[in-house]
Amino acid sequence: MERYFQRKSLNPPSNNPSSSNPPSNNPASSNLSSNNPASSNNPSTSHPPLNNLSSPKRSEVTEFDEILANLPTDPRLRPPMTYYDPNFQEQIRRAYLQRGPCQPKSQNDMPQTLMGESNRRFLVKWFDSFVWLEYSKEKDAAFCIHCYLFKCYFDKQGKAGSDVFTEKGFKNWRKGPENFRDHVGQVGSLHNKATQHCTDLMNQKQHVETIVIKQTDQARSNYRILLTAALDCTRYLLRQGLPFRGHVESETSSNKDNYVELLQFLADHDEKVSCRCV
Repeated sequence: MERYFQRKSLNPPSNNPSSSNPPSNNPASSNLSSNNPASSNNPSTSHPPLNNLSSPKRSEVTEFDEILANLPTDPRLRPPMTYYDPNFQEQIRRAYLQRGPCQPKSQNDMPQTLMGESNRRFLVKWFDSFVWLEYSKEKDAAFCIHCYLFKCYFDKQGKAGSDVFTEKGFKNWRKGPENFRDHVGQVGSLHNKATQHCTDLMNQKQHVETIVIKQTDQARSNYRILLTAALDCTRYLLRQGLPFRGHVESETSSNKDNYVELLQFLADHDEKVSCRCV
């Protein structure tokens, strides 16, 4: 009896109900467990595939590329600039300016409208006098690309101005050029300010590109000078059969041995090499 109690104490009964209950013979229960989408046997629910994981930066780049690829051409179909993410607005403005205003070249695309006693329509020749002018086939109306791009900027300053050339569309063809000149206005008008913003935006891009090109050319020139000096030192040592490295080549060493000392010699006697070695 004592031995029996010792065995029971060493091997306590299991509390796992699955070990004490026999497996169920009910096919419905097995089907439910196998069809359960939350089952741990389904790997897609426990860990998503790695190729579906993307960083926020990658998603942002993809979103911006899609926006640029789907910018509406017709001014009537464009959403306000405030619709876009503020982080994207400058690039979107630049994309529209690089594309240019929507200016269909075929006069047949402009339908005639009865105004008073005469049929009138938008004239293609107006594009030659007003470079900012756009025409919407969807609405048969004229718009201003410069004001469209920067009107929201003036709205924030409480200087909204008219929205005829940005949202409603201009359709009074009887006095087209006269109204276009009124829209441009004086030197300090909102249209002229918007035009200046467009010019500054494109000049800023060109200025940055020019600086990058100059820096790239300068870096390429510096690299060529240093490479030429290093090759000259290498050729000399190989021709003379001399070793390159010394035992101590630190800055505090009085003799850095052949290669470093020869390169320093060239720098001391050639200003171009000396400036690039600094």
